[in-house]
Amino acid sequence: MAADDIIDWEQMYVLIDELGLRGYESRHFDVCANLWKTKVPASGQADTLQGELLREIEKLRTEAMDNGNINWDDNFAFFCDNLKNTFAQSGLFDAQRLDKLSKLLDFVKECGEYAHSYAVGEISDDDADPVKFAYVDDDLYDYICDAVADFALGNPTDIPYEKKDFIYR
Repeated sequence: MAADDIIDWEQMYVLIDELGLRGYESRHFDVCANLWKTKVPASGQADTLQGELLREIEKLRTEAMDNGNINWDDNFAFFCDNLKNTFAQSGLFDAQRLDKLSKLLDFVKECGEYAHSYAVGEISDDDADPVKFAYVDDDLYDYICDAVADFALGNPTDIPYEKKDFIYR
């Protein structure tokens, strides 16, 4: 995108508007706060799947909002896939909600991969579209966090999480 072009920031919201999630606010903030306090370690991967899922979505949120996904790598891509696959295999979500979650996580991953392509020089400054780097509003991440909370509420007994050697984030 040339410097003299006007950036259409509304393009960032196309999917969010399509899914009816613009301005979404967390319904399970207290559940997530408790999970964070009790299941997410100060550093490293969690010992439980419930804690790890929350840790992963918050890592994705932080990378997008604080860094514009410029540090995107395979760990972040794994987080998107792990969240999506865990939700799909849980049996806790109806088809409509799974579709929304899948589209959101694919979108987060698509943004991250675009930012990575820019960071490694595959996309020039002149061709870069800043709208595609990262989604930086809370609504998307809050919706996914609520799904993590619903997963935790549907699985009140800790599910052991097998830490992955390749994860360093």
